[in-house]
Amino acid sequence: MKNILKKIVTHVFLYYFFRAVVFVAFVILVFERDWVNAINTALIFLLMVMPEILKKKYQTRTPLELDIALSLFVFFTLYLGSLRDFYERFPWFDGTLHFLSGILLGMIGFVLVYLLNQTNARKIHLSPGFISFFAVSFSALISVLWEIYEFTADSLLGFNMQESGLPDTMGDFIVNISGATLVAVVGYIWMRQKNKIPFTSKRFLNHTL
Repeated sequence: MKNILKKIVTHVFLYYFFRAVVFVAFVILVFERDWVNAINTALIFLLMVMPEILKKKYQTRTPLELDIALSLFVFFTLYLGSLRDFYERFPWFDGTLHFLSGILLGMIGFVLVYLLNQTNARKIHLSPGFISFFAVSFSALISVLWEIYEFTADSLLGFNMQESGLPDTMGDFIVNISGATLVAVVGYIWMRQKNKIPFTSKRFLNHTL
């Protein structure tokens, strides 16, 4: 019981700590009248709290670990990567984050199918193979949108997120899809054995493939 309570306290601390760091950074930037970075930081904070807002609006539940992972991802990519120049300071930072983002987005792809099935009056029966394919496809789509964001930020705001241009973009795609594929394979095996979508709490009936 003590270990469970300690785990919950740790998760709650992490859940709010990185949001607090971004919010304090926003306040400091406002006092320094650094309006461009202040606006960017405010948008980052909004992205970090958006999952919680959407969950309350649509009355859905997702694992706290996934919420923490989302907050961490936004914190590392947008705050440390873009505003604190980690992309330029550490050559390995960009590739590592894209691989981890592939894993995270693949997880989200599984959870999205689960939430769709929970909120739909008519249950959707999908095979483990199709759900795994959707997870990879979802991750790839978000990766494309992210590269568009990087290109726009570099062109309009003077960032250097894409570094070497096309080679950097293609490398990001490759590591992202590699991470998503890894999650999809593990998720496929899990569903075949457990008849349950990974990262969710309830069983999910599906046609085997």
